[in-house]
Amino acid sequence: MPGLLSGSAAVGRSGVKLRLACHAGGKAAFSAATLGPSASASTRYKCSRGRATASFALTPGVLGSIKRSGSVLGRVTFTGGGAKAAASVMVGPRPPAPVFWTSVFGLQCGAPGSLQAVLQAPNFTVTPPTTIDVRPWLAWYTPATGWQWQGTAGPGASRWYRFTATPSGVAEWRTPAGTIEPWLWSPISVASGRGVYVVAVFEAVYWYSHPAYVWRFAHANPGVGPFGGMCAYG
Repeated sequence: MPGLLSGSAAVGRSGVKLRLACHAGGKAAFSAATLGPSASASTRYKCSRGRATASFALTPGVLGSIKRSGSVLGRVTFTGGGAKAAASVMVGPRPPAPVFWTSVFGLQCGAPGSLQAVLQAPNFTVTPPTTIDVRPWLAWYTPATGWQWQGTAGPGASRWYRFTATPSGVAEWRTPAGTIEPWLWSPISVASGRGVYVVAVFEAVYWYSHPAYVWRFAHANPGVGPFGGMCAYG
């Protein structure tokens, strides 16, 4: 199935165009749930030399709503050859700048030449203390597939984990000796010879009087030289 070449797209005068990595043509449908059923469109795309463009025509009212909001989260569903796949994309006047968790934890790429990675959850801090639900993701890219999502429950699926965030970090991770043992996703194995890039993302829901939802990228190789955004594997 195809994959998006970018996680964001700009709106044009008549709609949205998404660049794809693909192996064959098919059908695609776009929707933006926050804007209602009118913010939906479908199209067919043709694949040539591993690339395609899916063009979705949207009404002037929907385009105006997207531009006024700054950006909206859209969903793209692909169908072809009896199979289905879905991806998320941020759509707006201009691609949003990436936002990172400020923790020293994140995606450890592994030693040079290694094909395994480890993902450590950020040490979520908040005042006053509250329950949080956290869901981890990996977004991985190859020139042949475009971007794909991998969660702890498999491709396109990840589990929620419940913790207690405090001013000094997650309460469940503190040992009697005062050290921190964070949540880990390990080992993460990467296939060789495919030019794989991996990005980590954490969603979090903070449970105060009402749920507050945020998601951000995790730094790659934190604490080893300058922070990076992704891990690269040959």
